[in-house]
Amino acid sequence: MKKIFLFLLGLIALHVRAQDPQQILNAVEKKYNSVKKFKADVNIQSDIPAMKILPAQANISYTSPNTLEVTSKSIVVLPKQGFREIQNIVSQKNKYTAIYMGLEKVGGKNAHLITLLPKSDKEDWIMAKIWVDTMESLILQSQTTTKSSGTLKVNYQYKNQKQWALPDQMIIEVDVQKFKIPKGVATDLHRNRETKSQGNVGKITLTFSNYKVN
Repeated sequence: MKKIFLFLLGLIALHVRAQDPQQILNAVEKKYNSVKKFKADVNIQSDIPAMKILPAQANISYTSPNTLEVTSKSIVVLPKQGFREIQNIVSQKNKYTAIYMGLEKVGGKNAHLITLLPKSDKEDWIMAKIWVDTMESLILQSQTTTKSSGTLKVNYQYKNQKQWALPDQMIIEVDVQKFKIPKGVATDLHRNRETKSQGNVGKITLTFSNYKVN
């Protein structure tokens, strides 16, 4: 029994070593690079402790390689890192080391877990974890730890635009204690005390529609 157990451990270790994290990320980036520009409508629902934020409707437009604009008649609450932050990190291959961590389940799908570590301590981000769909080379989930904004976790849902790696929905979890409050947002005067009792995680849900790609 012990020999069988050691043999299985050896097979698992061999499988992990056999996976090339950069090759997996290259397949992800290939889909991103196929998008030269897009426009979409986005509904933004925010649930941030001690903040009173109404749902907002906005328009988003992107032009390769990194021009992104969000316009709205309402107050829009989005994290500093932005809509395509993890894509920007992945594309800068010379600035990070990628480590393959194995397979995990995300939303019932098999995903490669890859950890990225910046090569320079001058970067704002400290570590990023990316879960990539093994079948479709889509990022299903990401978690980025930064110096300025704490930890940002994003869950991506795909439907009609998966060939472009454009999500139909993003659910973003933010570190409330480090979240920058937009001007015009009504907040509790005792925000620090309130957030401790209500929890330190806020949630922002982006639902996209009416995509126009390339």
